[in-house]
Amino acid sequence: MQLLPAGIVVLDSRGIVIEANPQAIELLGEPLIGTRWRELIKRAFAPQRDDGHEITLHNGRRVKLATRALDPEPGQLIMLTDLTETRQLQHNISHLERLSALGKMAASLAHQIRTPLSAALLYAANMGNRNLDERGRERFQTKLMARLGELEQRVNDLLLFARGGNQNNVNKPISLQQLVQLLQQSCEAQLLQKGATWLAPPQLPGKISANIETLNSALQNLVINALEAGATALQLQVEQCQHFVKIRILDNGSGMDDAVQQRILSPFYTTKPNGTGLGLSVVASVCSNHGGRLEVTSALGQGSCFTVVLPRFEQGTSR
Repeated sequence: MQLLPAGIVVLDSRGIVIEANPQAIELLGEPLIGTRWRELIKRAFAPQRDDGHEITLHNGRRVKLATRALDPEPGQLIMLTDLTETRQLQHNISHLERLSALGKMAASLAHQIRTPLSAALLYAANMGNRNLDERGRERFQTKLMARLGELEQRVNDLLLFARGGNQNNVNKPISLQQLVQLLQQSCEAQLLQKGATWLAPPQLPGKISANIETLNSALQNLVINALEAGATALQLQVEQCQHFVKIRILDNGSGMDDAVQQRILSPFYTTKPNGTGLGLSVVASVCSNHGGRLEVTSALGQGSCFTVVLPRFEQGTSR
């Protein structure tokens, strides 16, 4: 037991520590021998919302617990496996993958930004023509705003993708009502431009832990994606489960077949001639960063449903 890499704690029938190896002492601190396990939990453990099957200690390390009964003697053996370095390595790999993806995206965006920018400059130059009548000026203004809108969306995709791995500021309690109202205000211009209808519940009780600006940008991407897929009617639904909240955005757009659905959340995959392939992948990244996930159901010619699953806010917990 002394040579095992994992921490080992042995409890008697009363839940008192009767034996512990050096690794357990290093993880949990002293004293261990003679301490009740429930008191040890209060002293050494600091559970976080995103722990899952692992537990965070007060010293910041993350461990996985495994227990088994002592046979034939009464009592329990508890094994604590330190996963801190493993999780840090996974985080570093994820960061390197993101940097690599950003490099690919920069090359892709250079071309995709140049095209609408060149068009915008041309339309702006034409608007300066003194011989242009008011109707022609309005036509060029409309085209100019459309190209500038494309540029704004490209930049938003880049910023949202870059922020996707940021673990800060996702633990602020925000009301669902506040989030949905902000989303509706953010998408109002696009909905009016496309002549699309928007239906959302008038009252939404409950809170989630989130960075409201980042999450709103992600949800706005879902709305824009639906409009670009030809949707004329969008509906927002909210389902409150015991530990999670499901935010659904349903549309009557063109939908997707199974093959597209399998790849639609992958970075740089797009079905649009001028798309970056980042819109939906950054939404999935933001959901993951918030301790949730993005789900997709769709049928070709029948529209799509994107479901953002997020943990509910619970008083006294933090990420």
